[in-house]
Amino acid sequence: MAIFRAYDVRGIYDVELSENTFENIGKAFGSCYEGGTIVLGRDTRISGPSLQAAFLTGVLSTGCNADNYEVMPIPLLSFMTLADNRNAAAYISASHNPPEYNGIRFRTSMGYGMLYTKTDIMNNYNNSEFRKGVGLEKKCNVNEAISRYKNYVSNKINIIDELKVVLDMGNGSACLMDSFYQELNCNPLVVNGSQDGMFPGRGSAPTEKSLQEASKYVVSHNADYGVGFDADADRGLIIDDLGRIVTPEKVAIIISERRYKSGDTIIAGLDCSMILEKELEPFGIKVERERVGDVFIANRVKDSGAVLGVEPSAHFFLPEFQYSDDPFAMSLVLGEIISQGEKLSVLADAIPDYPYKQISIHLNEDPAGVMLRLKDALARMEPNTMDGLKVTTDTYSVLIRPSNTEPILRLSIETTASDMAKLEERYVGLIRRAMKA
Repeated sequence: MAIFRAYDVRGIYDVELSENTFENIGKAFGSCYEGGTIVLGRDTRISGPSLQAAFLTGVLSTGCNADNYEVMPIPLLSFMTLADNRNAAAYISASHNPPEYNGIRFRTSMGYGMLYTKTDIMNNYNNSEFRKGVGLEKKCNVNEAISRYKNYVSNKINIIDELKVVLDMGNGSACLMDSFYQELNCNPLVVNGSQDGMFPGRGSAPTEKSLQEASKYVVSHNADYGVGFDADADRGLIIDDLGRIVTPEKVAIIISERRYKSGDTIIAGLDCSMILEKELEPFGIKVERERVGDVFIANRVKDSGAVLGVEPSAHFFLPEFQYSDDPFAMSLVLGEIISQGEKLSVLADAIPDYPYKQISIHLNEDPAGVMLRLKDALARMEPNTMDGLKVTTDTYSVLIRPSNTEPILRLSIETTASDMAKLEERYVGLIRRAMKA
């Protein structure tokens, strides 16, 4: 089914998915953990309560128990799964998608993203092979979870002087977290802080454009920095003291150079800027690449023993806190660095910016054939084929990959020189010729 994506379930409510669908997926999920206990939560979407109730009904009908939270940020759900030694977790959300969407995100017993297609969940669902039993629901208090996580994080963070931090909650599940920052020596200034599943403030996705209000707020209130969260709060986009977005790659560099050491490894999405290698490898910090997708990054961080994972979509993984993506931990680590005396804008400006451009090219045919022809055309450049085709030279990088959700190819170009126009002409031409073929 189309709603089963690479690492989650996602679709338009009442069009592609329904309560009946969620109940059956709950049965398929619960059948994997008979007699065990899973953790369940959701973001603020209007369809969330009924879909969560249906999923819970399915889980309990298999004899699997559930720690049931209501609205909570997904990093907290991940933490509670690990802290309470639960078998797995599920979170009702469509992440940064518009409000008419919803879905299910799965977590392992250690709280990080589950590669659910490697489990029996889909087989159980497709074959309607569900265990039967009577599971028990435990209604849990999210404020207690926040308090526990705050106590856990406080032993790992030392913000020397109180910082003024703008938090754009995006009307999502992060709305619960202002007290969390306040108790960790931050003065939170909240934007879009009321829970609303229609995301009226600036939409569900934090971008440079949607965070303009928060950026102005940082400057007008003389704040040290800001953070913009998405609906389920697994992503955090950083704003510096001058109101500018700091790219996730720059944030990763700032943190890595000041918190980690030579010999450490960080995992970066294949679509991350090559500035990571150029800035970190002289420090002896190794950068390894992984296919695009936060769940793939999370699993690679866990399996490789890396100290940090990052995606350009603002997913950050700091396993010293937990293996799940966690913008709260990331933003507090950044706050600790800032509290030592340097402005974030100064730290960010010390790292160069490379010209970058992304182009979407519509497809009228199966992308597999186009990608195969492109692979042949680029063979002499030995492209990385982990996720699409990536060509990396000393001065530029190019990534060509099909969209997971639309009939398009995405061409991403980054260069250290002034040759963007020539690179665009060359690689768009290659793609057009591959399509005509």
